[in-house]
Amino acid sequence: MKTQLLKHAWLEFRRSPTLTRNIIQTILIGFLALYFVLLMIGMALALRPILEDVMPGQDLLIVTGGFIGYYFVTDLLMRYFVQKFPGLAVKPYLPLPFKKSSLSHYVLFRSLGSFFNFLPLFFLVPFFFKEILPTYPAAALNFALFTIGMVLFNNYLSLGINKYMAARSSWAGIIIVGVMLLFFLDYNGYLPLFDYVKNGMSIIFSSPILSVIPLVLSGGLYLFLHRFFKEELYLEKTQSQQNLMGANLSVDWFDRFGDAGKLMNLELKLILRSKRARAYLITSALFLLSPFYLVMMGEVFMESPYGLLAVGLCLTGMVGINHGQILLSWNSLHFDLLMSRGNTIHDIFKGKYYFLSLACILFFAISIPYVFLHSKILLYSAVMLLYNLGFSLFAYLFLASYTALRVDPNEGGAMSFDGFGIAHYLIMFPIMGLPFLLYLAGSTIGGEIGGLLAIVLPSILMLIFYKSLLNGVVKNFRSHRHKIASAFRK
Repeated sequence: MKTQLLKHAWLEFRRSPTLTRNIIQTILIGFLALYFVLLMIGMALALRPILEDVMPGQDLLIVTGGFIGYYFVTDLLMRYFVQKFPGLAVKPYLPLPFKKSSLSHYVLFRSLGSFFNFLPLFFLVPFFFKEILPTYPAAALNFALFTIGMVLFNNYLSLGINKYMAARSSWAGIIIVGVMLLFFLDYNGYLPLFDYVKNGMSIIFSSPILSVIPLVLSGGLYLFLHRFFKEELYLEKTQSQQNLMGANLSVDWFDRFGDAGKLMNLELKLILRSKRARAYLITSALFLLSPFYLVMMGEVFMESPYGLLAVGLCLTGMVGINHGQILLSWNSLHFDLLMSRGNTIHDIFKGKYYFLSLACILFFAISIPYVFLHSKILLYSAVMLLYNLGFSLFAYLFLASYTALRVDPNEGGAMSFDGFGIAHYLIMFPIMGLPFLLYLAGSTIGGEIGGLLAIVLPSILMLIFYKSLLNGVVKNFRSHRHKIASAFRK
């Protein structure tokens, strides 16, 4: 039975329309995966000389243990938002004569095929044979048991959090902010967290009993999740709570905008209810913490006007990049209903534009206290806010009026690529590169002020004529509406 299920999984992957529909997208993902693999291998081969140069006199095993501890914490958080779990893969088998126990084992076993489980091995295996085994033979077995156990523990723990605690997904954002704050305090010397992690790893690597704890915990998690999936394989309670988040929330904040405001209310409720839309929103919010980590890169980056432009783009533009990239696709499952209830095309695009504009302004307002971190962050963020309102958002509107693909907002997470075509990747180059080119052209004539004005003046001009631009988007959509509606129905 398990062999048959695995065969079906392979056929599902090979015949997946998302794999063959966009070859360019598949190639890009493949190159990204290859990049991380080569990065891990390179780190394994070059870690000793790097540490000897940066941390001379430090014990290689202890320092590496500290970094490994940091990696597994980050890995657990990344898995929650990025890793896709095969829970829905068993739904077609539920009416068939398959034992729930076998299906539960299949879900847990199939989760081991995640790229997140193989990625650390490209570092751990070469590093183990190159550095640990020859230099620390007494601790080699403990090192191997602990690291392999942590890979398995993270896999099953993130699976349990994703499914068993799906209704409490808001806690994930709080935990991430807390962890990033601890890293920031550690980096700036306010909290010697790295020293504590190093000392803990040193004790673990010297104790055979402690080194097998992650493996024991992984086995316990496996048994717990197996029992949970066997009893709750339909996941009705968890899934319903997750999908209906915000369903009973009375949202009428945007009624003052008329018919477009009603559509803005629906947009907000869609984000609250949909797993993927919420993941995109949380990802955008995490970029609000980017100045802390860009400051860590040194004063050279933050004193560069191009670095400050990048900060402004992260603070005010990420919500547009994440949510605006597939602007109409969010409504693809009910687009025909949306079009048949008296909503005009103009109101739909107007509501989308107003909603994203308010989101960008809100993110800018939240980032105002960063002026105490760097005096020019507020100025450059205001410039990039005008650029996003005047150019970026209209670029997303035009893209949505030209091409759009069907997506299910309840499937996938922050790294889901459903709904993205080659046009969505190509448009990122002008959107993200244009402010830097405008600044370069303006600064050659008028210095810093000239560079900023070269961004601000065209943005203000586009805002003044936003109604004409919106009418142009609507006119373009009418030329492609049948193609887009057909794509939504597939």
